[in-house]
Amino acid sequence: SGYQFWTTPPSERVFRDDGVPAETGSEVKVYAAQNEFEPFQVIVNPASSGSVTVNIGDFGSGITAEIYQVKYVNIAQATDSLGKTGPYPDPLWPIENGDSVSLTADENTAFWFGIFVPETVPSGDYTTNVEIGGVSIPVTLHVFNFAVPDTLHVKSQMNYSHETILGKYGVSGTGDDYWMYVDKIKQYFIDHRLTPKSPFWSGGLTSSGGKPYITYDCDTRTFTDNDGIWGFEKPAERYLGGDGLMDGKFTASFNEGTGFPSFMAATFQNNDSSADQRPSSFCGTARGTGDWYTADNPGSAYNQNWFDYVGALENYLSGLGYLDEAYYYFANEPQDQADYDAVAWYSSELKKAAPNLTLMVSEEPKPEIYNTGKIDIWLPVLNNYEPDVSHDREKNHGEETWIYFLHGTRPPYFNPITLDHPGIESKFTGWFLWKYRVRGIAYYSMNNWSKNPWTSPMNDNHNGDLFMLYPPSESNSSIDYGSNSHRFVPSVRFELMRESLEDYEYLYVLNNGNQPEVDQANAADTHADKIISGLTSYTRDSNFMYNLRRFIGLKNGDEISAIPDIQPAVTHPRAEGLPGNYHINFQDPGGSPAADPLIVDEKEYMKIGWNEYETDTSLGYGWYGNMAHVKYQYLS
Repeated sequence: SGYQFWTTPPSERVFRDDGVPAETGSEVKVYAAQNEFEPFQVIVNPASSGSVTVNIGDFGSGITAEIYQVKYVNIAQATDSLGKTGPYPDPLWPIENGDSVSLTADENTAFWFGIFVPETVPSGDYTTNVEIGGVSIPVTLHVFNFAVPDTLHVKSQMNYSHETILGKYGVSGTGDDYWMYVDKIKQYFIDHRLTPKSPFWSGGLTSSGGKPYITYDCDTRTFTDNDGIWGFEKPAERYLGGDGLMDGKFTASFNEGTGFPSFMAATFQNNDSSADQRPSSFCGTARGTGDWYTADNPGSAYNQNWFDYVGALENYLSGLGYLDEAYYYFANEPQDQADYDAVAWYSSELKKAAPNLTLMVSEEPKPEIYNTGKIDIWLPVLNNYEPDVSHDREKNHGEETWIYFLHGTRPPYFNPITLDHPGIESKFTGWFLWKYRVRGIAYYSMNNWSKNPWTSPMNDNHNGDLFMLYPPSESNSSIDYGSNSHRFVPSVRFELMRESLEDYEYLYVLNNGNQPEVDQANAADTHADKIISGLTSYTRDSNFMYNLRRFIGLKNGDEISAIPDIQPAVTHPRAEGLPGNYHINFQDPGGSPAADPLIVDEKEYMKIGWNEYETDTSLGYGWYGNMAHVKYQYLS
């Protein structure tokens, strides 16, 4: 036919010059639960350049499919040693059935197919064909006999700009087009098992510094929402409760009746944690220096008004049934003792006023804060996460931990945000959360397109930072409304993040519909341990991960009685056969002891110095990281 076709797991990035695998097969096999999104890839390598049309048939039973072409962004500078320069596969460009795509001779073009299996689809096998250039490739989808839960069991806080999306997609005004996008954006997030930072936009509960967005009466200490769809109660009915119709703006419930599991009820104004970020005036009283932690005067007029308001906010949310979902994210990354003192004092006073209002700070648990303050959700960056401390705070103090990812989250830690890392890193998240009993994730920018990510993917020396979605135009210009069928342009990273959170739900179902608990082993743990063996130790074998997930899916649906004890394949010849164990002496290889070979107690020791792995790969070993930041000496 003049074409070579192949497939590979979605977590394997396909480069233009990757060799076509020698292994052959007759079909693409896909496995998914009911109520699950599941992707697969088909790659074509043509003998000559030209155009082909791309189609996927109908699986039947209401199963739907979307098609994307995997596109590339140029990496001018690698993020770290796991990356490389040149064209890097990441954007998923939406195409429609029957679209024509140009191919280049002897270069791979990958197509990404996203399947959705509704909850009503019976378990069993479903078949169809992918057709590329007139060649049919059979696809078999096995639907497991269980459903991914509707409720999101991983909480999240994903910051995004709705104004940016509206502008780039040509949405103007506040008519039907506007409200369609209001709903569509939120549906897109919840379809990816993520919660946006502002689920009530275009309404809300509070605004800058936590001041009320809807009407608050300082005398009666009560809230009144007269703003309808632009306020709080109507959006909350829809996006928390799942059933509100927003005064007839919509004719069907949101997400078939299941809303988001959490929301940010109030937040800070800037990153200075020691500064008083509350409104400069509240209930007719100006805020002064005597109202903050250094004065320790909660009885001041301003503080009485403010803490009465916070207590009223708790009562208001409790009366509506939304208090359990709400949290006040009041400080970001405290840096020094002044920050810690402010956070501790303010959290303590907040708890006196509103004891059941959940408080969040983006920091790992620290005694400088928790000795006198009270935090309900700690949010450390992954590379500052300490399991023992967090587990103690949860088990003995009822405080949970989320994690977030930063441009500074570098190897040996995984980072699902990093564009030029192996795709499998974006699949680790759900497994990591399960293993370490981490309850949520956060990321600070899903779609910052102030620079064009198609051409300038690096921010803060980190490719992919500030965006997991791409603009709908490669030039970053606005498109005409509806010209791309209202489809968003995700990254491979974004789609694999959903995959990882669905994997978490597989483990949740395997654990009889229960969350994992600190210091309590469960049936899913042994499987999570095979993927995440430590904070910085992971199984980077896509085939193994997908096979393990397949067995868990079969077990969840009672299609098998037990999950086989499979292990990842050996990936390095030194790990199998002779000589067995390795014995290492950390020393100056050219210094003492000078014996060569070095034999101690009939065992031969390797002499390991400070060779850097990246620059001395001929050894097959070395220290991983930036050695310019390492201080060392050899001991006598």
